[in-house]
Amino acid sequence: MKRITISGNQENEFITDDKTSMVFLSSLIDTKSGALDLNTRSDLKPKIIEFSDHRCELLYNTMDVWARDYMPIQLTQDVFLGYTYKPDYLVEYPNCVTNWQLHGVHADNKLNLEASVIQMPIILDGGNVVKAQLNGNPCFIMCDKVLKENNVSRKAFDVWWHKWWNDNFEGTRMEYVLLPWEGKRLNPIGHADGMVRYIGGNRVLMTNYLDFDKKAGENSRKKIGSNLEQALTDAKFDVKKIEFWDKFRDDPRFLELLDESWCYINYLQIGNHILVPSLGYKELDEEARKQIEDAFDNNAVSVKLIDVNMTPIVKEINKNQNSGGALNCLTWTIKR
Repeated sequence: MKRITISGNQENEFITDDKTSMVFLSSLIDTKSGALDLNTRSDLKPKIIEFSDHRCELLYNTMDVWARDYMPIQLTQDVFLGYTYKPDYLVEYPNCVTNWQLHGVHADNKLNLEASVIQMPIILDGGNVVKAQLNGNPCFIMCDKVLKENNVSRKAFDVWWHKWWNDNFEGTRMEYVLLPWEGKRLNPIGHADGMVRYIGGNRVLMTNYLDFDKKAGENSRKKIGSNLEQALTDAKFDVKKIEFWDKFRDDPRFLELLDESWCYINYLQIGNHILVPSLGYKELDEEARKQIEDAFDNNAVSVKLIDVNMTPIVKEINKNQNSGGALNCLTWTIKR
């Protein structure tokens, strides 16, 4: 048993994005990997390094570029959570699956995590975990695709989840919230960091899925935005929302980019600095940046747009090998 209680109110504080100080990138950012656009990724690397004020290192021996998904999740300054990275969307591409321990993933500074990682017996992706605080307790927000991947009912998962945290972390109550999965056809990846982000207090920022509801019309049964908002509200989060439809509904360029516009929520955050993905359309990019900045209200955050058109990376999710993601997906952030 790890002799620690995880809490946001104690010395061993729960590390959410606003407490991070360091960013890591897979060394494959410089090479061909999967179906990703090489030129775009090469352009991204120096921009991310500059944004991080050079607090950026490369991870070596990785099997693909999506570092967020396979690296352990930092819980406190000294404790990380491990899990089994075995995504169903990569069944046909086993060479894209990184096991950071087996493959000896390391950074320039010989990053040593072995003694700090508690292994959780669950199939999970790091991109499907958004860390938050909920009513003073640490909380994981996950897409409920995790139930399918572990072949478990929601009721059984709930019993197991609370018992495991209690047994392994001295009575810690780790809250969790499951978000409705849109389904394999609409979202084969099923990661929470493409749906919502934590912005402090009991507040979260939701991606622009309500735009998709409005496009589908009032009579549509596909209410992915409404269902997502309801799940977050039921969990007692104060939900802020990114929305473009009312302002851009008659804009042909926006309609062309609508399917990729979810990516704005997949921003990179290091401490109080946020880097927002770009879809190469100035008016839409700036509106997204402003809405993200406004969502933080009085919190002192610096929000800027990356000067790289990321459309070639975020479009056509999973069409060939392992693709579809933005800045949070490409990075692994920790507090050092």
